[in-house]
Amino acid sequence: MYNRTVSLQMDKWLNTHHSFTIYGARQVGKTTLVKNYAINSGLKFLYLDCDKYDVRKSLEVEDDKKFRRMIGDCKLLVIDEAQRVKNIGLNMKIIHDNIPGVKVIATGSSALDLASEIKEPMTGRDFDFYLYPLSLKEITQQHDYFDINFRFDELLIYGSYPSVIDIQNWEDKERQLFALTENYLYKDILELDLIKKTTTLQNLIRLLATYIGFEITNQQLAEKLDIKSDTIDKYIDLLEQCFIIKRIRPFNRRISSEIKKPYKVFFWDLGIRNAVMQDFRQLNIRDDREIGGLWENFVIIERIKKLSNEGIRARHYFWRTTDTPAKEYDLIEEINQKITVFEVKWGKSGVKKVKKYPVFFNNYTGSDLNIISKDNFTDWLI
Repeated sequence: MYNRTVSLQMDKWLNTHHSFTIYGARQVGKTTLVKNYAINSGLKFLYLDCDKYDVRKSLEVEDDKKFRRMIGDCKLLVIDEAQRVKNIGLNMKIIHDNIPGVKVIATGSSALDLASEIKEPMTGRDFDFYLYPLSLKEITQQHDYFDINFRFDELLIYGSYPSVIDIQNWEDKERQLFALTENYLYKDILELDLIKKTTTLQNLIRLLATYIGFEITNQQLAEKLDIKSDTIDKYIDLLEQCFIIKRIRPFNRRISSEIKKPYKVFFWDLGIRNAVMQDFRQLNIRDDREIGGLWENFVIIERIKKLSNEGIRARHYFWRTTDTPAKEYDLIEEINQKITVFEVKWGKSGVKKVKKYPVFFNNYTGSDLNIISKDNFTDWLI
């Protein structure tokens, strides 16, 4: 059992009049989180699993009297996998406004319809939280710093899904990751009937898996898959909304040579990425370029998870110019208009080559340049 950092943020809102929604991919631990949270809250609660047909139908009634009978004297209502319930936002509003003292916690593995359904009806009544695969901070609660370093290759190869990380045998890890990708990866998208050609989606995600750490455009992907650019944009948006990938866009504001169009794609979990590629080779038999891509994915996603888990709102970009040779930084982080620059380096030789470009720091004054390497990654990711 891992203590999830986001629960500390949830505690702050437990005694307010707000309800909250927890988003995250399937199998990252949302059900375990909300069940334990409900038990530890000390409140009498009702847990509803919306993967069950009869439960879904009971939540589609739009009748406050029926909701009163259902909830009884419970003070906390947990609606798990709420994206599967029609008009869930409206019904959460009915419960919130008509049954005093009842707080609602909803979870969803897809932000596709759930966010839009909840946002408008629950405006001013609801807070959003996000649950990701285990973060380094959460892992180190049970595995100390030296253990993390010892098992470091495993994090880049097998990721940090709760059901995977504590499996000791590599073959069993692979088996579990294949099960996750085959049974859950596309489930919400396909159930919502938003994808007509499953093979196109699968081909796209495999292609994206080869591009981690590299810039790409919709047009380039469309040409490789022989489909329309608009379709690529739609599919990538769906993959992002279902918490499979994270798109990072270029930072461009003041310098004419800053690139504007390409973006980078990273996977929320490298184990899932490697399962999609059917490639679990260890790091010692991969070339430096491959390792650099895995390391960049790992660092950037862990940094985003850390800040999100701590309730810190941040925007993330990468930066590159059109000059020859190009000037570039791996990660630009903006918090309350404060800009921090990160270069992500795997080997010591790469660390020595990092440059502080005057064109960036003269235009974005007050920015800091930092290098995240194997020697100091815990300072920035834990």
